[in-house]
Amino acid sequence: MENHSVRSIYLILLLSLLLSCARNPVTGKNELNFISESQEIGLGENHYFFMQQAQGGDYIVHPEINDYISQVGHKLAAVSDRPHLPFEFVVLNNSVPNAWALPGGKIAIYRGLLLELENEAELAAVLAHEIVHSAARHTAQSMERSTVMGVGLIGLAQIFSGHKYENVALGTATLGAGMANLKYSRNAESEADCYGIKYMVAAGYDPKAAVTLQEKFLQLSEDKNPSWLSGLFATHPPSIERIRDNQATAALYPAKGKLGTKNYQHHIALLKDAEPAYDNLDRGYEALMNKNYSKAIQLAEEGLKMEPKEAHLYNLKGKAAAQLKEYETALDFFEQAIELHFGYFDFHLQKGLLEKQLGNYLNARIDLDNSVSLFPSDEGHYALGELAIEERNFPSAFSHFRIASYADSESGWKARRRLQQMQIPIP
Repeated sequence: MENHSVRSIYLILLLSLLLSCARNPVTGKNELNFISESQEIGLGENHYFFMQQAQGGDYIVHPEINDYISQVGHKLAAVSDRPHLPFEFVVLNNSVPNAWALPGGKIAIYRGLLLELENEAELAAVLAHEIVHSAARHTAQSMERSTVMGVGLIGLAQIFSGHKYENVALGTATLGAGMANLKYSRNAESEADCYGIKYMVAAGYDPKAAVTLQEKFLQLSEDKNPSWLSGLFATHPPSIERIRDNQATAALYPAKGKLGTKNYQHHIALLKDAEPAYDNLDRGYEALMNKNYSKAIQLAEEGLKMEPKEAHLYNLKGKAAAQLKEYETALDFFEQAIELHFGYFDFHLQKGLLEKQLGNYLNARIDLDNSVSLFPSDEGHYALGELAIEERNFPSAFSHFRIASYADSESGWKARRRLQQMQIPIP
């Protein structure tokens, strides 16, 4: 009887969720909706910074570029169907051509994609598309469907419960990554294209730019460029159908509106000038992976001649110098990276790991604490756990190992082994 009652309660709750429909603020359709707007906004706010850290950090070398992108983004957000959302726009320091949106209006575009666009209207097409994903609740909808079909009521409760940061930090970052890398349904992509063009026109842009943009994307996808296939096309696949649909949608609006080619090229001129430096950065990391450490340093030094304020180039030099056992030189390079961009976790992490390796435990703790405060990486937490063991601070070691143990990585595996050795249950 008791089991029957429990099943009945679960059935009632599940049915109530399925019947929790509301009108979509963009499309006007009735749809499943049990993530409230405040929860939706909270999801975006809680994961936005983590996602920036996980994808290379914000691009700060020329902050005026980010200001320009944000200006265009807010112009489009103002004519969207949910202008009251706390929209934010950031340029990420990543060569992969990509863009993504989190719930609640948190939007990112990568440095690599900006270099592929021709004019402000194409930029508006990208940003408007992502704005629709936020405004039309596409990411939230996917979470809702996953919750009903797989995660269940308990899973949703865990997402929104008031856990302490240290217990769910790694999981929170992982959830954010999942949202940003979500592959949207064909219907969601179609809606983002259609209503994105509507927003473009309302903001004064030529809707034909949405067509030329998709034509360019289709050509690039056919070229099978790995960076594109792992970037924008992984979540926003182009197709001839999307081009035709955009042509039909654009034809519904008057043939007017600006392209803004000169304005766009003027605002990203510094980024275009620095493109060879970032080519060197990418090639330098390839050399590092191939254990050609001297070549990695050479490429980083050449890049710094073109873009002397790029912290990632110093970080590359530090990693290569550390592999060559030039430890003091490597520490200097990591310190220079931190001075240029204190707010990126990996610079602190690399310096902290090397300080730990050299037995400089006080400095290591400072750097590693700075690193995990910016991004709760499994590698950082595992290293802090090891330091805590050295200090015989076992409660602190347990806390760090437990966080690291959630990761499916070498550090996660080592953390789980440490917990077993401490006779602590694995989560």
